[in-house]
Amino acid sequence: IIIPLLCSLVGSGLLALIYSFLTITLRANQNVTGLAITTFGTGFGDFFGGSLTKLMGNNGNISVKLTSDYYKTTLPFAEDLGWFGKLFFSYGFLAYVAVITAIICAWFLKKTRAGLHLRAVGDNPATADAAGINVTKYKYLATTIGGMIAGLGGLYFIMDYIGGSWTNGGMGDRGWLAIAIVIFAIWRPNLAILGSFIFGGLYIAYSYTSGLGRAASAIFNMLPYVVTIIVLIITSMRNKKENQPPQS
Repeated sequence: IIIPLLCSLVGSGLLALIYSFLTITLRANQNVTGLAITTFGTGFGDFFGGSLTKLMGNNGNISVKLTSDYYKTTLPFAEDLGWFGKLFFSYGFLAYVAVITAIICAWFLKKTRAGLHLRAVGDNPATADAAGINVTKYKYLATTIGGMIAGLGGLYFIMDYIGGSWTNGGMGDRGWLAIAIVIFAIWRPNLAILGSFIFGGLYIAYSYTSGLGRAASAIFNMLPYVVTIIVLIITSMRNKKENQPPQS
């Protein structure tokens, strides 16, 4: 259980450090660097995952089902609570880690001195620097820790969602949905919890439309992104400062 957990944190943390060095120290463009790191990470995973698959010789899957079963273990009392238990307590521990992490992030950003400093750095680094805040340190820490949290998302996808087999499918629409949820939640971690449940429901809605044909399924597949575009339009039109992304 601990080995994949540590690997996801260390691996994603190292990639986030590379991203930090390029964008903070060398001042490279954040969007271009992000796309480059994404492509690099995908290729890196494919190379080593594919190599291990070939070495193991098991028809394309490295199964760690036994470890995965621990990640998928639900709370013991979930079945005794009927539909309520199934709806709220029938998930692996990483799902609850995600919700708790979002709550802690929301509290940290709004209620602590360090969180207020981080928000100041995000909005206006020059002013924060003039106030005596170590801008570079805050940027490095925030980006690296954020990358490690994203790595836990990848760990969840592999160990819980698909049951412990090697795949790179999580970087497809599911990976980009994480960015869409940030926009939908107007950059608030607590709202991201609600957004995740809504987008999760929209994402699986197509599986209930098999009788309506491929066209209907394709439309349902587009729903999360349509919602994101609508939210972007509304927040842009209202132009409220608290609903806009950090300026820097």
